[in-house]
Amino acid sequence: MHLKRTTAAALCAPLLLLTTAGVAGAQETKPPEPTTTIKCEQAATGGTAPMYDGKSASYMYDSRFKPGPELTGKELSDHTPQGVAWWKNWDGNRNDLLLVTTYGKGKAHIVGLDPKAGDRTVGTVDIEPRGKDTHQTHAGAIALNGKWAFVDGPKKDGWHTIRKYSLSDLRSAMTVNGGSVSPGGADRKVYGASFMTIDGGHLYAGKFSSEHRDWMYSYTIAADGSLALDRKADGNGLRWEVPQWTQGVAGADGRFLFSTSSGRKYRSNLYVTNKGETNLDRASVRCFRAPSMAEGITATPNGDAYLLFESGSYKYNGAMGSPAINVINGVHRAKLSTLTSIPGGRIRLGTLHCVEQEDFVGDDEIRIRVEDQNLGKSVQISEGDKKKIDKTVQFTGNVSVKLYENDVEGDDYLGQRVLEPGSKDGIMEFTKDGAKYRLSYKLS
Repeated sequence: MHLKRTTAAALCAPLLLLTTAGVAGAQETKPPEPTTTIKCEQAATGGTAPMYDGKSASYMYDSRFKPGPELTGKELSDHTPQGVAWWKNWDGNRNDLLLVTTYGKGKAHIVGLDPKAGDRTVGTVDIEPRGKDTHQTHAGAIALNGKWAFVDGPKKDGWHTIRKYSLSDLRSAMTVNGGSVSPGGADRKVYGASFMTIDGGHLYAGKFSSEHRDWMYSYTIAADGSLALDRKADGNGLRWEVPQWTQGVAGADGRFLFSTSSGRKYRSNLYVTNKGETNLDRASVRCFRAPSMAEGITATPNGDAYLLFESGSYKYNGAMGSPAINVINGVHRAKLSTLTSIPGGRIRLGTLHCVEQEDFVGDDEIRIRVEDQNLGKSVQISEGDKKKIDKTVQFTGNVSVKLYENDVEGDDYLGQRVLEPGSKDGIMEFTKDGAKYRLSYKLS
């Protein structure tokens, strides 16, 4: 795939279609249309998690992540964590800092955490609103380059905005009790700024959606912190499909890492994709389940990844309503290489052939489960029939395929097949409970 980047100031404004306002209407951007199903690895002990509150999220998560620095109880008692970024050599003395953005009662914060200590807060900085505008940022995302901190600003007229803050000002404020920073320059209107990351000289910013996949755009960062939209050869904005429920993104080693979360009652997921592919269905996706309420994620030059959670906030830790499934007061840390090297692949399920029915009366109703998750609706089929399934699933690790026959007295289990990435194409057979089914497949 050939991608073209443009840094000319004249091209910095449009996202999709040029307008007099210099941006494209959000209503003009249609959501991506998936062509495959992505199944995240969910295998877990079912018991208590080894290093965090609640039950284990998955084997893959627990074997890769370790506890990282935590926010103080005071911060969590009135603020909610959202974004996270790494500040290398923040003080000029070779000390690094983990920056966490929080929103809550009063002004939003940028909290500096010592990554070497479990709970040491270096400083807490207020994020000042712009001039007489009292609207506070949700502080959903933060990204750093060598001169600027970029934070999502308040939405305006349906647009997301990005504000920049001088790192010199932030450094000074971090060392002063009650310090604060104010935005520099004008707000940059963008399609989405729910999550952000910087990789090289480019900032990537996208929109959260609870209904469908959405988009993330790329911008070149100028010396003054202004953002110029990167464009493809056809003139349209350079953009990537992102998973539904995306809360955070990090770019490193030719990969994007996306953290997704859908509320206190549900587990999160961590996606790893090929950065060079903008279509999510072709991006060699690897995905596994993570603890509930994951938010921002960041990667460091030292080869670590830090994943932030909002579940430790007073809103979700049980102080107000029911607690999240997993309550975590800060970040977890993993080696980046353990996340970017996970095996997996794609399986295309072809034709289901009923050699012998399970039911004696009427048709069988066959339910196909991939990675212990239902693959669409049940298939009604009778002995001797063949039905096209024709669905492609992206999987992580090995792939499990199970067949069940729906029954009012309890579904009948017809068998399971587990395939490894790189296995040969073929036909799976399911012969339990007196039935005999064959399901063709192709692996890639």
